[in-house]
Amino acid sequence: MKYKTLPIAFILCTAVLAGCGSSGGGEVSSAATSSDLASYDPNSVAVETSIAKKGSIEEKSMFSGTVQPIKTVDVASPRTGVKVTSVNFDVGDNVKAGDVLFSLDTTDIQNNINVLNASLASADASIQSAKIELEQVEGSQMKQQIENSKTAVSSAQRSYDTAKAQMDTAKRDYDSANTLFANGAVSQTELTNLKNAYDEAQRNTQAAKEALNSAQYSYDLLVNETLAENKKRAQNGLDSAIAQKNAQAAQMQSYKKDIADSNVKSPITGTVLSCNAVAGSVLTGDMPFVIVDLSTVKIEINVSEEIVNSLSVGDMAEITVESYSDTPFEGKISTIAPGANSDGTFPVSIEINNPDGKLKSGMFAQVNFVKDKSSDNIVLNKNAVLIDSTSEYVYVIKDSKAQRVDVTTGLDNGTYVEILTGLNEGDEIVVNGSSYLNNGDSVRVVNNKDNKENTDKNETANTQQTGTEPDKKGEE
Repeated sequence: MKYKTLPIAFILCTAVLAGCGSSGGGEVSSAATSSDLASYDPNSVAVETSIAKKGSIEEKSMFSGTVQPIKTVDVASPRTGVKVTSVNFDVGDNVKAGDVLFSLDTTDIQNNINVLNASLASADASIQSAKIELEQVEGSQMKQQIENSKTAVSSAQRSYDTAKAQMDTAKRDYDSANTLFANGAVSQTELTNLKNAYDEAQRNTQAAKEALNSAQYSYDLLVNETLAENKKRAQNGLDSAIAQKNAQAAQMQSYKKDIADSNVKSPITGTVLSCNAVAGSVLTGDMPFVIVDLSTVKIEINVSEEIVNSLSVGDMAEITVESYSDTPFEGKISTIAPGANSDGTFPVSIEINNPDGKLKSGMFAQVNFVKDKSSDNIVLNKNAVLIDSTSEYVYVIKDSKAQRVDVTTGLDNGTYVEILTGLNEGDEIVVNGSSYLNNGDSVRVVNNKDNKENTDKNETANTQQTGTEPDKKGEE
């Protein structure tokens, strides 16, 4: 609020007006009439006034930020240390998602692919050979070997059975002859011959037994071990050939991916913000391209805890970007951080449609939020309201005298103030010169026509001024 002070300019203006009046021949003001001159009081105080009217007023909070793209993509290449063969776009160019930004040399990759194609053909041949070997292990030749071995076992079994039967017969003959020899019925020679025959039959039986065991062992080895080992070896050869081909096929896929990666494409539709790729040079680790989407932009600000709970996602904000337009436009709150920064402020992001792309990244912006508003009370220029130790008050002109009227104020946007009680529409209020007044002083109104028209316009059309609440990261 304004305290009683005495501006030098206004003292001089009052002195001049008073001097003119006391001279008797000069005009009181450019707007003075003959009736004004007749009623002129040299002891009166010159003031400017305005008629109290109802109007609208908004109290706003202002924050500053910069325009940023809604999306920024760093476009890198999986391949570095390779020569750039072509660059298709430059800074400021518009690109579509899928456009080839630049291409890399693929000569070495193509040579590797040619070599690998020959290796794949060799791997196919190895697989075919391993399959044939596996088929042979389980084929007719092996089956014949097994059948022959099985026949040998059967033959050895028959030989053994025959030899054992002969041995049993020889034993019975010998045992009988041995009993008869004791009774003198068989000579020693006959007994000896039978004993020799029995011994020979035992030897033959033992030989047949060993032959049977050998045949059975050969059969078991062929069926249970040799076949399994051969089959396992053949299967291992096939598996190895297949694995080798799979490894080569994977390498081929890697080479094909390198070929595809050699044409580096834009992942989004947007504008080229930076380009570090140069045709004919070797691609380094620097980011070759940066693409920004400016079809929608955002402004990120930081608001205080007193403000954050009055905002909601989807609320509209008034945006001013002086380098873009003198006319404010609207943006929509897209995000409100649930927690504060280290400095106690809360990040808020506002999105703005930018179809023509005229809002550029980095432009300075002011964001205004309406904290409160009113449209059904008297609104005065803030200069009209004075304050002392007891109350706020204004001077109302009645019968050419200043009458102090205590008022209750409401919204205050820094330029205009809402009057809740104390005034009525149509009251003539002192807006300039009130610092010189005391209650009951005589006044003379020195409004000129232009000033009055401007004052009326201001009070009816410009009551929605922007109050400022500084951004804690920096106050404009």
